[in-house]
Amino acid sequence: MNNWFAIYTKSRNEKKVAERLTEQNIEVYCPTQTVLRQWSDRKKKVRVPVFVSYVFVRYKTEEERLKILQTPGVVSFVRYLKEDAKIREEEILAIQKLLGEFEEVTVEPIEKGDKVQIQYGSLKGQEGRVVNTQKDRVIVYIESLGLALKAEVSSAKVKKLGKEEESDGGKYHF
Repeated sequence: MNNWFAIYTKSRNEKKVAERLTEQNIEVYCPTQTVLRQWSDRKKKVRVPVFVSYVFVRYKTEEERLKILQTPGVVSFVRYLKEDAKIREEEILAIQKLLGEFEEVTVEPIEKGDKVQIQYGSLKGQEGRVVNTQKDRVIVYIESLGLALKAEVSSAKVKKLGKEEESDGGKYHF
């Protein structure tokens, strides 16, 4: 199995979870970066996770999957259509390349009003505007062929393009 999977961890447990999984011989990737943190008495460079509360893992068997879920600090697998959401090797390599090229990388959440492009599935390539967000899902307003289409999509399946001005005069409410 060449796919990676994302697991959701307890807050501020990413590095500890990665360490525990590594001790269990589970392939794990916890992207981190060095940032300068300031306290009242000093400044210090520290390694922090790029994705807050997420770690990437690979497993081969159901037994390994259960071991991952039973690891202290692991909350759940990120799921899509009732299955563990697969992350392609190319996407992990792209994250590694990005972190290797730039000193500081930020992950910006997708918010209401953002212009996005759907990256996967039958609507791949379609652009739209986020009209609502719910946990790890977004509702995207897509205007094509003169029709208004509302699509509920996993936020992991869209690419943020920027902010878009409200062009519908506020007449669409989902």
